[in-house]
Amino acid sequence: MECNGPQCSVSQVESHNSCDCPSCTGQNPVDFIELTWHKAAMNAILEAKKDRIKSRIEKQMGDALDQGADAVVEHIHKKISAAITTAGSEQELKNKLFSILKEAC
Repeated sequence: MECNGPQCSVSQVESHNSCDCPSCTGQNPVDFIELTWHKAAMNAILEAKKDRIKSRIEKQMGDALDQGADAVVEHIHKKISAAITTAGSEQELKNKLFSILKEAC
């Protein structure tokens, strides 16, 4: 079986939107089995290629990627800390306003 472009794409292999089983499509079960093995092989080849690229990226850019990850985590931590501080000060204001209204009534 040949790979016919989009028919072999990983996005179609991982798609859960439609059922390709023989009972749903009316196709020959042997053809279906061959197709699923073919799709699995194409997916495995893609994963193998990704693994090789990952190892080379790690080797050549590992330090820069670590520094970038550290910067992103630091930024997220600052945003969360600021959000907690803001939420605390907003709650403090609500409590003060509640006390003022309670005393007034």
